[in-house]
Amino acid sequence: MALRYEVGQKFPSLTLVDDREREVSIEEVAGDQPLILAFYRGPW
Repeated sequence: MALRYEVGQKFPSLTLVDDREREVSIEEVAGDQPLILAFYRGPW
């Protein structure tokens, strides 16, 4: 399924597992502050 987003749209709320293996939403992590979500694949 292709995601269709345009510049300026709100990012969908996702849940990720934290270091305590508890699911937290991106909204919980960010609170009312701006958030940058970056992915890094690591060295090959």
